Amino acid sequence: MSFAWKSLLALYNLLLIAISIVMAAVALGDFTPLYWIAQTLTIPLNKWIIGAAGIVLAFLGVILMFKLFQREKTSEIVVKDHAGGKVTITIPAIKQIILKAVKQVEGVREIKPEIKNGTDGVIVTLTLLVNPDYKVPEMTTAIQDKVKALLEEVGGVQVAEVRIRVDDFASKSVPN
Repeated sequence: MSFAWKSLLALYNLLLIAISIVMAAVALGDFTPLYWIAQTLTIPLNKWIIGAAGIVLAFLGVILMFKLFQREKTSEIVVKDHAGGKVTITIPAIKQIILKAVKQVEGVREIKPEIKNGTDGVIVTLTLLVNPDYKVPEMTTAIQDKVKALLEEVGGVQVAEVRIRVDDFASKSVPN
């Protein structure tokens, strides 16, 4: 969701909070907010303004509802674009190739891949949870080499960079 949609949703929620506060005040016996509303509605121009604002807010509410449940389009990376046609590979397919490559290296407990399309090829960012018994520099170099080789060989994807972030070390399980 873009910044504009998030801002609109935040404003919509603030309005909903204000309406909730008025409702709570009335439920507790304070009718002052209703008096203010009644005073505002005695002027004909205010009726039109409030009516138009209500229609706009209802319309925005419906749009936001659809936007919240809309599926994002799966991103694709162009593998080959030539006279015979265009070949693309999806981000989930690239992630599967990465997982296959990382499984070939011992010591990795958990991996979270992130793929971005760069100017010279894809930029792969891997967040790892590793076993503390292995040497991190050697393990990460092996992961970078295997991920790059497998993506280029199997997926036909040009890899610009493989970034690795070791997030944490997996705790050893204590024997019973």
